[in-house]
Amino acid sequence: MLYEIDFLPVGEGERSGDAICLRYSEDNGKTWYIGVIDGGTQESGDKICEHIDRYYKTEEIDFLVCSHPDQDHASGLFVVLKNLKTNKVLMHCPWDYVDYIFDYVHDGRVTKDSLRKRLIEGLPYAYKVYELAKQKGIPIYHAFSDYNDHNVPYLTVVGPSFNFYLRQLINFRSITEVTEEIRESALETLLKGAKKTIKWISETWDKETLVDPEDDATSSENNSSTILHFDFGGKHILFTADAGVPALNEACDFMKNNGILLQNFSMFQVPHHGSKRNIGPTILDRLIGGKLPENSQSKFSAIISAAKDGDPKHPNKRVVNALIRRGAKVVATQGAIICYHSSGTPDRGWEKAEPLPFYDKVEEEE
Repeated sequence: MLYEIDFLPVGEGERSGDAICLRYSEDNGKTWYIGVIDGGTQESGDKICEHIDRYYKTEEIDFLVCSHPDQDHASGLFVVLKNLKTNKVLMHCPWDYVDYIFDYVHDGRVTKDSLRKRLIEGLPYAYKVYELAKQKGIPIYHAFSDYNDHNVPYLTVVGPSFNFYLRQLINFRSITEVTEEIRESALETLLKGAKKTIKWISETWDKETLVDPEDDATSSENNSSTILHFDFGGKHILFTADAGVPALNEACDFMKNNGILLQNFSMFQVPHHGSKRNIGPTILDRLIGGKLPENSQSKFSAIISAAKDGDPKHPNKRVVNALIRRGAKVVATQGAIICYHSSGTPDRGWEKAEPLPFYDKVEEEE
């Protein structure tokens, strides 16, 4: 089976995002299934359209996935949806789930209509995708592990379940009237006014300093991320978006209960641009396997979508080392397109991506 998975670079300065194109063929390239998973920024959306036209030779895609509503994942999808013929959309539609959560969030002052409006205004980038798909008559499939009615070949949504998603939704910042624009502005102010001091500490193969993050280390929006599993003829591919440990554990439970082997992935997308807030040793041991002897051969690829100037936060060096210890060849976009592909796909004349090294010094924030 042929497949190409392209991670496009997203982000200016220290800000990262996700924009992924893929295509796969079961008839040796005569016909292809083509998809987009997240769209990064609006500029990234333009680049996705150009990439699909140049390398996939088409202006039509079979499916588009919006993993969660954050700007750095959803914004560019509007551009893709506007410019490419799209046959189906997989996403979450929180404004449609108000009836399920109203009893848990109302305080006598909010109505169902006002709550729905709050979600729409607080998640504008995802809502624009939803609205445009509706206008164009494109079917929208709710991307939950207990649905999986999308009929995208070789794809299984392994997380979140609908109930897990609802538990995240009631804690979305939009529910507390903190819109994404307010949140981004506050974050920029914080970063400008309070740059953290970084000191460096030693790590060796046997000395791992990455620790398990707290249960609330990842936002509810990020923990609502759609987690996708593709099986390309025995090559298992896992996309995690910005999922944190609770979301990844739920996905592991689903995979275990549905015959998808853990610790058997050919390619693993490292969540949230390689942040230490999203993964720790325990979930890594469960998902991709335990630590190997030093100088062991790599057994799978771990790909990180990280901004060119995202270091040291994206990717975190402790995370990179933890992945390498467990048999990963770790590659990051950092301003370049990363193509993970099967043998037999068209030669683009690209150079082989240079994997990230094992670091003997890692960052420790003060």
